[in-house]
Parts: sequence; structure tokens; C-alpha cells
Amino acid sequence: MICKKCGREYEDDMPKCLWCDAPNESLSSQDECETSSADSEAQEEAYRESLKKLVDPELERAFDDNVRRGKSAISWTKFQIVLNILFFFVEVKTFGAFQNYQVGTTVSEEFKSALGTIFLFLLFTSIPFFVFIGKNWLWIYHAQKAQGKFTESFFSPWGATLCYFIPVVNYFVFKDLFKNQHDTLKILGLNAKAVSNKLLTWFFIFNIATPIFNYLNYKSFNTPVIFISTLLWIILTVLGIKLIRVATANEQAVHDQLENNRINKKVEEIIAQREAETVGRT
Repeated sequence: MICKKCGREYEDDMPKCLWCDAPNESLSSQDECETSSADSEAQEEAYRESLKKLVDPELERAFDDNVRRGKSAISWTKFQIVLNILFFFVEVKTFGAFQNYQVGTTVSEEFKSALGTIFLFLLFTSIPFFVFIGKNWLWIYHAQKAQGKFTESFFSPWGATLCYFIPVVNYFVFKDLFKNQHDTLKILGLNAKAVSNKLLTWFFIFNIATPIFNYLNYKSFNTPVIFISTLLWIILTVLGIKLIRVATANEQAVHDQLENNRINKKVEEIIAQREAETVGRT
């Protein structure tokens, strides 16, 4: 090591120059880095410990509300499955009328009846359909928003909402949500409800298969394709329900932890107040 002050050489591991007592700057910078790193780790650990005792009534209420939204979304999704099954039978019943119709010929009463049946059914189911869409959008939006209080997410709340019903992309929405929930519960010292890779894989596969058969259904309107398309959609939707249940279970765990923290803090305050009153009397 060459001393910058006197220009003489000394050992690299010596804290200062032997000739002029100038400090070894390389060792000083290393010590500063180690100290800074240790301080950073200590701050991070302190932050994690503070999260375990976090008391935030507003955030607690947000998680509780979204658990309710998740359950509501599941209920409306189940109702939508029933409507889709009914629509399958309507399609099969009216299939013959559309198949027999030829462009340029006189519109038969059978064709008019079939067209009217489908129109009335779609009109009747339009409101439940939009409620089903809205309930799911509300749930995923608030799930991402509440989760953002603890961890950084790849999808913003609005991004997750817009991508929620896009095939394949919604697989990554769920995967990102589960990863962040796992990290949050780990920080809080809790165990996340595990979502099996098998479930996510099947969700991904049916996300690909369902749009393909929907397209085939559009191109070749026949009973087998309609049946397969409907069946695939039902399976995909059931898998989605299972994923929502896992996510809401994790949200419930976070809510319960925040609720326990609030109760424990209240108990500690009451105990401290009583101790202070006891000391004051004596």
C-alpha cells in the first residue's frame, strides 16, 4: 500500500501509515460499507418486526371487505355457470332452425321462434352477466390494491382488472397475486394457503383450450363443438373459483392478524392505564 500523504509503502492490512500515521483509506471505506450494510439489515429487520405488530384499522377493514367481495364474486360466478348450462340447451334446441335456414329464402316461423328465444334469453341473462363481470373486477382490483400496502406487484390494480378476463394473461395475474400474498404472510409470520402448481397449470391449459373451441364453435355451429366449448368454459370457471378461494383465504389470514394486533394493542393500553392508576394511588 502506498501512502497518499508521504508516498512511502506499508502493508495493505495496516490501519494507518507507519511513517506519517495517515489512515488507510481502503480499510476505512470497507468499514463504512460494512457498517452501512449492517445498518440497512438492522433497519429492514426492524421494519419486518413492526409489520408483525402493525395496527391499521383502515387496512384491516379493506381486507375484510375484499374477503366479502371474493365470496360474492364466487356466488355470482356459480350463477353464471348455471346460466351457461341453460344457454347450451337453448342453443341445442334452436340449432336445427338455424341449420335449415338458407340465405335468400323465406324466413320460417321456426327460425323466427328460435331467434326470438335466443334474443330473450340473452336479454334476460345480460344483467346477471354484467354483475358477474363487475363482481370479479371489483375483487381483483381491491385485492391488488390492498396487497400493494405490503409488497410491490407487477400488475397495478387497474392493470390486473383489465387483464383479469384476458385468456392466459389472467394466469399471470393470479400467479403474481399469490406470490405477493405469500411474501406478505411470510413477513407477518404467517403461513400462506398454498396454491398447487397443478391447479395453476390446469388453469393455464384451459385458458388456451377454451378460446380455441369458442372460435371453432363460431366457425362451425354444431352440437359436439357447442358441448365441448361449454364444458371447457365450465371447467375453466371452476378452476378460477378455486383460485379465488385460495386468494381470499390468504386475505382472511392477513385480516385476522391485523385484527389480533389491534386487540392486543388495546389490551396493552388498558393494562398500562390500570398500572398507571395503581401507581398513582400508591
